[in-house]
Amino acid sequence: MSGRPRPYRFRQIPTLWADYTTGFGVMHDGTHVRPAIGYGRKNPNLGDMLNTAAAAGAERIIFTGKVPRPEGSASKHWLLARTDGWRPGFYNDKGVPLGHWLSHPPTGRFERTQTGQRVEVRIAEEWFGEGRLTPAQARNAWDFTEYLIGQKFKDPSTKEPMKLGKSPASSGRNLWAASWGANTILPPISKDIADVLHATSGQHHLEHLVAGPSASTHEDCIPLVDPTVQPKLDTFAYVDGRFMYASLGWELGIGPGQWLRGPDCWDLLQNSPFARARFYVEFTVPQSWDHVGILGVQHARISDGWFYPNRPGAKHRTWADSAEVAVALQFGWQIDIIEGIYFPSHVMKGDKKLSYRPADNFLKRLKEVRESIETDPEASWEVKRAASAAVRAMTISTIGSWASRGKGSTQIVYDLRDIPSEFLGSYEKFGDAYAFKVPAALTEQEQPFYHPELAVQIWGRGRARVLWSPTAQEGVHGGALSVPANTLLGINGDAIYTTVLPDWAKPVQYGGGDDGRIGRLRVQGVLRDVKTPVTLEDRHELRAKAGAQSLDAAVFSTEYDGFEE
Repeated sequence: MSGRPRPYRFRQIPTLWADYTTGFGVMHDGTHVRPAIGYGRKNPNLGDMLNTAAAAGAERIIFTGKVPRPEGSASKHWLLARTDGWRPGFYNDKGVPLGHWLSHPPTGRFERTQTGQRVEVRIAEEWFGEGRLTPAQARNAWDFTEYLIGQKFKDPSTKEPMKLGKSPASSGRNLWAASWGANTILPPISKDIADVLHATSGQHHLEHLVAGPSASTHEDCIPLVDPTVQPKLDTFAYVDGRFMYASLGWELGIGPGQWLRGPDCWDLLQNSPFARARFYVEFTVPQSWDHVGILGVQHARISDGWFYPNRPGAKHRTWADSAEVAVALQFGWQIDIIEGIYFPSHVMKGDKKLSYRPADNFLKRLKEVRESIETDPEASWEVKRAASAAVRAMTISTIGSWASRGKGSTQIVYDLRDIPSEFLGSYEKFGDAYAFKVPAALTEQEQPFYHPELAVQIWGRGRARVLWSPTAQEGVHGGALSVPANTLLGINGDAIYTTVLPDWAKPVQYGGGDDGRIGRLRVQGVLRDVKTPVTLEDRHELRAKAGAQSLDAAVFSTEYDGFEE
């Protein structure tokens, strides 16, 4: 899989932005649309909205407002509702079947049985996060984001402003392709190393550290907070990284990758503690350890994900990024490196060294777009927030897409005889619908975008950064390992949840370590006098409430009620 990634030329898709509950909306050109509601209904169903979109000339519906999240069985998924006159899924121009994507955020694809007219269904949350927007606000946020993107990214061939595509991932990948030099070709990763990366690389550190049903069930994982001893919290603090993953993609190593023996790995670490490398290690948790786990280990059943051993004396083997290994060593963990993979920053062409920075230009421009959003004097707060979320979504989705070997889709039929024979062994029945997944390999045009070595480096750096992170305060580090263990409620990617408000997460004007730079861990929300979140659902609810509260001077200037660093 080689070659230079080349950007697509996206056309404008006639889009209906509509409230999920009422159906009222606005077209991409500003035309207001009333839903065509079937007889006897107060609010439109999905079939009504497909008819409404077709009548308005829309090829896409993007729902805003309160869109339901399916709980439990997929039979409750709103995209599986009966849509008279419309069939689920269709074939693209190359004869590839395109069906629904039922995971969150979902995508629905429908074709009118009589005319063949196609309508794609998406949700605004895919772009703009969990904030509730009106259709008009979502449309304005889209236009605002696309305009600023076009100011920083130009089509290499036409020099025209780049446009947004169907999803944050396709849009971000396109911008990444447009940010490359005309004669640059990124070396492909070798197949054997790619296979190892896929088999051994996780993404984000996800862990609930309150004893109860959401805590890890592995015997080597010990919760840090006991809700029977501490049923209520004086403080719930939500801290996360500012545009974190955009700050972690500088000077990434490239393929094809080099295998290293254990001794060579140690030499590499001594010369460069944060080398662009992954190591297969055997580690032992120190006998005195009483904090969160540092290195993730895959469960025996891969579908169960990852756990982070923190029981003193626990011993495991795992693959980890050099940044994670460096943190573990700094905190006294016993590490034995068995072998490793090194990603160089250059390749040799004859006697000439060609250096690469595969994501620097892309991330620099996205950072500038984000800064333009923040400083715009006219856009409303709601539109700015949504546009910033869109840039974040494009960043994270693009990083994930580098490791994608192809995204399949879910095909829906209502007659068992319509399922192709090769999928009869894997279908599921949901009500009167039959669902089966159709895998999709990378196309020839998509193959140059496949670079898992870039994604795994950023994910590894992110897992290390959420544990031990630089701040603007000289000699002071932030992150999960910088707070007392009995105050740490959980970790979610670049976010941590604690029972104190750490000084290092406060703005510098209040004596903290947040100077506004991207990558800084900063306070996102604070609540007082709440119940200890026993489950993930409890924690998500507190996070949403904390994030919705304003962070005024009173939050940062009150007498410090936490721990002293």
